[in-house]
Amino acid sequence: VTFGMGAAQAGERTVRLAIDKIYCDSCPLTVSKAIQKVNGVKSAKVDYKTKTAVVVFDDAKTLVEAITAASTDAGYPARLAAN
Repeated sequence: VTFGMGAAQAGERTVRLAIDKIYCDSCPLTVSKAIQKVNGVKSAKVDYKTKTAVVVFDDAKTLVEAITAASTDAGYPARLAAN
């Protein structure tokens, strides 16, 4: 059975989050692990220098609010980043 690329992309969304309290090189790993535990998250790339995370997720399985809550619960408050 093969699936078209469109089926694989259905519901996929990417958001950029601003992450507070990132003070060291290991903080992004902690944030990334917390975000990736959220059901529906496909990837989370956290950048120490910009204090942002780019998260790809299935919007049929989770909400941005659940992703920001996971980061916040790990001790790193998150919110949608301004453009």
